[in-house]
Amino acid sequence: MSERQENKRLVNRPKHGINTIQIDSARQMHMRTIQARIPNVESTSTASRPTYKMPSAIPPVGTLPRTPKKPSDTPRHKCNNPNNPPCANCGGMIIPSPKAFMPLEDLPSMTINNWTISSRKRPILNAEELTLWETQELKGLGALPEMIFGNNYIRIMNDEYKWGIEYNALDALKMVKLEDCGIRVAHSKVWLDSKLQQQQEQTDIDMEQSLKIVKNYDWTYSTEYEGTVVGDNSSKYNFEIDNKLQLPIDKLSKPDKILFFDEMVLFEDELADCGVSMLNVKIRVMNERLLLLSRFFLRVDDVLLKVYDTRIYVEFDDNLIIRETKKYEGNYNDILSKHHISHSHDPKAALRDSNWVVEHTPIVDRRCEMLRL
Repeated sequence: MSERQENKRLVNRPKHGINTIQIDSARQMHMRTIQARIPNVESTSTASRPTYKMPSAIPPVGTLPRTPKKPSDTPRHKCNNPNNPPCANCGGMIIPSPKAFMPLEDLPSMTINNWTISSRKRPILNAEELTLWETQELKGLGALPEMIFGNNYIRIMNDEYKWGIEYNALDALKMVKLEDCGIRVAHSKVWLDSKLQQQQEQTDIDMEQSLKIVKNYDWTYSTEYEGTVVGDNSSKYNFEIDNKLQLPIDKLSKPDKILFFDEMVLFEDELADCGVSMLNVKIRVMNERLLLLSRFFLRVDDVLLKVYDTRIYVEFDDNLIIRETKKYEGNYNDILSKHHISHSHDPKAALRDSNWVVEHTPIVDRRCEMLRL
């Protein structure tokens, strides 16, 4: 092959590697990915949007214009626990703590005016703690729920008036009645009838009394727990009943920033795979007010559904506390019939959603109380 033909072959040979255009396109895609991860910054002007581009020239620090802060710009809240710092973007407390530590425990706390809101989360009770509860704290209760978060609580305290209200598992379980509730699982009657027939065929002894199931406590752990009043002046200030009073939905519907939010389970039991009994509490704190919801949810499969709600509303500036309690109860099949199950692979899924159950279960009792410190 001649030298001229060899040079021509080398020129026409396909080049290996990445073209310049492809490299530039990859760089642009990488920059778009980086910019998409940068959180949005709120702006008072809708016309201008942050570009996150560095300025061509940075002026000296002394020449930067200073905008005087408005009184509303100064946060009213104070985060008391350094393990739960405020978010640099929205100012809300970071829960759970971004810092891992042992033993596992979360203790967020926030103060607004003279109100301190705090909570604690820990794992379920260990064997030693369960023994203490069984033998001393809840001695009359035949058996404890399967899962008890006995060290969890949510507390709302007024530091000036030394008055507060707290939600915890121990006080809630102390309100479980130490008598038979009369509720039976769906298959109990079939089981009793078969046993009675079998025993009567073998002997003339009346076995109905011996097979009668009676418990000396409410095995569903139903509790109408409304909270525990705490503080040095807990007995000085009392709620006054005013059933005409309503929670200020207009204020609660405002798009206020949530500075503190926490949710926890206090106890839970699956009732030997025949339903669920659960008490949970959640709270959200805004700049001027807070709302707490304590909900006991009971579902006995194919028998009944029961919900007991307690809401605590606090207006910080007025030191006003409103406590509203609602009780819902209904037949299992009646409530299930309100759910459209034609296209559902799990027709009873809605009955595991306490919010859906509340919307479709008749209310049987309501009470509202007010307290102004």
